[in-house]
Amino acid sequence: MTLVLTVVLVALIFEYINGFHDTANSIATVVSTKVLSPRQAILLAAITNLVGALIGHAVAKTVSSGLVDAQFVTDKTLLCALLGGIVWNLLTWWLGLPSSSTHAMVGGLCGATLATAQNNWASIYWSVAKTDKVTGAVKMEGVLHKVVLPMITSPIIGFTVGLLFMTLLYILLRSARPSWVSRVFGKLQLVSAGYMGFAHGLADAQKTMGIITLALVTATTAGSLDNVPGIFSFLKMDKSKVAEEQIVALEKGSATPAENAATLMKEAESLQPGEFKESFETLAHLAFVAAGDSKGADAALARAKLSHQQAVDHENARWMPKVPVIGPMVAAKPTDWLKTLQAEVKVAEESKKPGLPAAAKKVRAVSPDVPAWIKVICALIMAAGTAGGGWKIIKTMGHKMVKLQPVHGFAAETTAATVLAVTSQMGMTVSTTHAITTSIMGVGCAKRFSALRLNVVTRIIWAWVLTIPATGFLGYVFYKIVG
Repeated sequence: MTLVLTVVLVALIFEYINGFHDTANSIATVVSTKVLSPRQAILLAAITNLVGALIGHAVAKTVSSGLVDAQFVTDKTLLCALLGGIVWNLLTWWLGLPSSSTHAMVGGLCGATLATAQNNWASIYWSVAKTDKVTGAVKMEGVLHKVVLPMITSPIIGFTVGLLFMTLLYILLRSARPSWVSRVFGKLQLVSAGYMGFAHGLADAQKTMGIITLALVTATTAGSLDNVPGIFSFLKMDKSKVAEEQIVALEKGSATPAENAATLMKEAESLQPGEFKESFETLAHLAFVAAGDSKGADAALARAKLSHQQAVDHENARWMPKVPVIGPMVAAKPTDWLKTLQAEVKVAEESKKPGLPAAAKKVRAVSPDVPAWIKVICALIMAAGTAGGGWKIIKTMGHKMVKLQPVHGFAAETTAATVLAVTSQMGMTVSTTHAITTSIMGVGCAKRFSALRLNVVTRIIWAWVLTIPATGFLGYVFYKIVG
């Protein structure tokens, strides 16, 4: 219990320090152009980050998904990963460099996982081809595809789009009076700054939320939260110790399927519609089928279909998915667990293996949606972090790197926010820091290349290159000390 609370506390500290970096990045231009005061910009960032975090789903599961072998991820692993990221973020903040908090966490996680696995490099997924057993589509995952390639391509895209967009604005506004341009784009930058904050929350603000959720799920399934006072019952995740035991029993084939199914159905009764409820009921259906209980199988199937329809109706009822362009980017597509588990069973049986254990293994790997209270707390703490010390990085990005006017701020924010929104929809792990920084560079170069202060840019690029290996080393060392 103590270790779990320590992980949660350190994760919140990381989120506060994250405010020095990523959220400071998202409001740097609107402050630097004097369109908003620092206090007004912080309020805007807090609100738009919160909205993006609450409605986003693409990166809301867990940072360990698809990057490292989950069997080596413990509470100590998460703690050391966070400590590595915190040390690096504080160092780069002190130097005034906009490094990526996302990459700091990923590097720390890889290093801590490697230490947990006793230097087993296979514990880190470098490049993995995963086939969707329902659609047959092949998806590349792993550190190379989720982190390294986006780390290279997103700055290039941000710089190029920023350069082209600003060039287009120069052409369109070449005969306009400077005072008119500043006045109009000063107002438009309020919109672009809000868009930037929203995209940041949508694409990046959920990493720490995933860490906290993963820690609480691990504690719940281990029974560590069984005896907490009622006032703290909200800490428990839906995946109870009892449900975990039934799923493991089905996976190992060590108990009677009908008994496991009945217990899973009982556990699902108290749950709200979501991943756990539907997956439990669907697995129970397959277990009843295996036990020859047609009545139980039909009842479980009916409840699973109802849970799935409730999840779909809930998503369709939200106003944001109805908004053009942005809506489809954020609209969640609930997993059809019946099709998913039937596909798992089919593949297993074609390989001459029992199907039910394969389905149970799939359900055991389910990650929950991040609870709303975690999203709200993390978003507010991130805003507090911005207020507490993000101004060094704002100064670097908004003044030292290139001098910005409202039109430049509008172009940079719109470019970066669009890059984040689109790449988030594509499932890429893209750094807010990289997106906004390179967009500012591109916008600055549209006027003249000499407007870009190369000595500052060089320091920033070195910080980017060193982030993952440095935090990986720190995460590894911290685990060796703590473990």
